[in-house]
Order: sequence, then structure tokens, then C-alpha cells
Amino acid sequence: MSRTETIIMESQSYYQENKKRIWTLGVIILLFAVIFSVGFITKTVTASRNNDRVKLVTSIEIQKGDTLWEIASAYMSDEYDNLNDYIHEIKMSNGMTSDEIHTGNFIVLPYYEDAISYE
Repeated sequence: MSRTETIIMESQSYYQENKKRIWTLGVIILLFAVIFSVGFITKTVTASRNNDRVKLVTSIEIQKGDTLWEIASAYMSDEYDNLNDYIHEIKMSNGMTSDEIHTGNFIVLPYYEDAISYE
């Protein structure tokens, strides 16, 4: 075997060994990344209010150009899942069967506020 053939065979062997090491290192890094990611994904954030909330109502006069959607957006709080649920409650509270409102009329709006604690 000539010197050139020996060098070629040694370089191929070296390449194969490094290829295995790089593959192994890549798999290890990937596993650590997955484990690390799962740790962040499974974290549950639990935010709670310090105070109890109470449900109150207020009455407002409908102004020219007001829409039920705009009014609901201004008064909605975190207790409602979405704006449609809040609009539905406003309509139920006022005996409304449609979204139509008229300037000069009054509507009752439910809302939540922190309860006052007297300890």
C-alpha cells in the first residue's frame, strides 16, 4: 500500500469517527433542548386577585353614535370570557332582544369591582 492510499484511508476513518461524534453531540443537544422546553411549556401561571370581586350595576344614558359593542368594550372586565358573553348579559339585564340601542335611552350595565373588606 502506498503512502497516499494510507493517508486517504486514515482521513476517511477520521471523518467517520468525527461524523459519529457530531451526530451524537447533536442528538444530546436536541434532547436537552426538548427537556428544557417541556419545562417551560408545562409551567402554569396562576395569577390571583388579592381581593374578592363583587358584581355591581350602573345605568348609563345612550349618547348619539354609541353602539352596544363600544359600550360593552368600555365596561367589560376579566370576569367575562369574551365580549359576546358580556353583550349577552347586558341584553339579558335590560330585556333586549336585539343589539339595537337608541339615543337618550338608559341601559343597565353589570360590572365587577374589588370588594371592600372591613377587618
